[in-house]
This record gives sequence, structure tokens and C-alpha cells, in this order.
Amino acid sequence: MYKVVVTNDDGIHAQGIHKLVKSLDGLAEIIVVAPDTERSAEGHRITVREGLTVKRVDFHGMKHIQAWAVNGTPADCVKMAINVILQERPDLVISGINAGLNLGKDIYYSGTVSAAREAVIYEVPAIAVSYENHFHKDDFGEVEKLVRPIWEEIKIHDIPVDVLININVPHIKSAELRGVVVTGLDIHHYRDRIDERPGVSGVPEYWLDREYGELKKINNKDYHMIRNKYITMTPIQIDSTDYTFFKKMEEWKVIKKNLLEEE
Repeated sequence: MYKVVVTNDDGIHAQGIHKLVKSLDGLAEIIVVAPDTERSAEGHRITVREGLTVKRVDFHGMKHIQAWAVNGTPADCVKMAINVILQERPDLVISGINAGLNLGKDIYYSGTVSAAREAVIYEVPAIAVSYENHFHKDDFGEVEKLVRPIWEEIKIHDIPVDVLININVPHIKSAELRGVVVTGLDIHHYRDRIDERPGVSGVPEYWLDREYGELKKINNKDYHMIRNKYITMTPIQIDSTDYTFFKKMEEWKVIKKNLLEEE
């Protein structure tokens, strides 16, 4: 049977992962392996200085769902799922549903996306899915209804093993959805803002925040399309080599051609 590992970065008891499993129910054998507590914005961190534990848990009362909690990061959870729990590669890994969008450069900070990236490192097709409810984390609206057709479509297509699909879902009613689109990443849709606040013993603290302002919204990129009531899907390669610039660099005087290619 089609086997799907489900994970997240909000923790195994989060509402989003429950919604994800409910949206998948009946389409596949589902194995949940997720952090025992929230691990948001941890990126692709893995645990190497302490031991990991894997504990069987009840998953929101869904008795037919096998679920394990891991005392580690989202990337750790994927490692545990493949190497310890299943001891084989699943057909697909889906990470989410994250409380809050992961657009543009967020993919480099997101634990949700990093779990999907870890699966791709293991040559397992993967998806990260996030929902536009950062300021209302308990309100997942009609997300199950919105994403179910995507899972049905994905099941009949081959996703390259070196690509993850980053999905973002707007916080709207299903009747308002204008469609599902393939988009690029809008890397510059916000700027960092650093807020200085008084800290302990008068030592200032610096808090990270964001400014969206009137930045240029690029048509057909993820931020713009979410604002226009589309679900966005972005295929992301994990090989970050820029092969176009690679060719130009080969002409630098200091660079030698790869002699191994000439043997």
C-alpha cells in the first residue's frame, strides 16, 4: 500500500498535523513521526550531542494511525522514521500543516520545509505544506477540503526524488479559492526588522521581526499569488549549484578544469 510518513515542526500534538492526517485518511497508509514539542524555525538542525528517543503515542484519538513522538528536530524525525521505525523508504513524506505560511526565503529557516528536505536527501519524494493562520494558529478553516484534491493528484504522478514541493494555502473559504498554481519563490517579499528592548540588568535585547511595507510584489511568485487567493506549489531542488555561473567560473585564470573529466 502507498505509504506516507507525516511529520511537522509544531509538534505531534499540534492541530495542523491532525488536519493533515485527516485530509490524507483513506488515501494511504499513514505513519506519523513528529517532534514531542514545538520546534518551529529550527531550520535543518539535527541532534548530534545527545541521544534521541522514539515513543509510541496516541494520535488525537485516531486509533488506526501509528504515531511516534521524537525528542528531536523535524529533520531528526525523518531520520528516525526511515532508519528506525520503518527501516525502509516510504513512498512519500509530507511535513505540516504548519501554522503560518512559508514563502520565499522562509524555506531556509523553516523546520517544516527542512523535514521535507531531509526526506529528499534520502531520495524520498517530499512535500511541505503551510497555512496562512500565523496570527490565528487555532483556526485552520477549510484546509482539509482545500488540500485533499492535491493529495489525490500527487498520488498519481511521479515526483522527482531530488525535488521537494513547497505548498502554501491561503486562509479563505473553499468557494473563494481561485485555483492552484505553480510559482517561484519571492525571496524579497519582506525585510528584517530588529527591535531593541530593555533586557535584564539594563543589557539591551534584540528581537527579530519583519517589515512588509510597499515592497515590490512580483507577479506569479508565491507571495503575490497567495495574496490573490491561490494555493501555491513551488518545486525546489536541493542541489543548489549554479551551473550557469559554474561555466563562467571555469574561465577564471585561477580555476583549473576538472582533470578527472578529461581522463
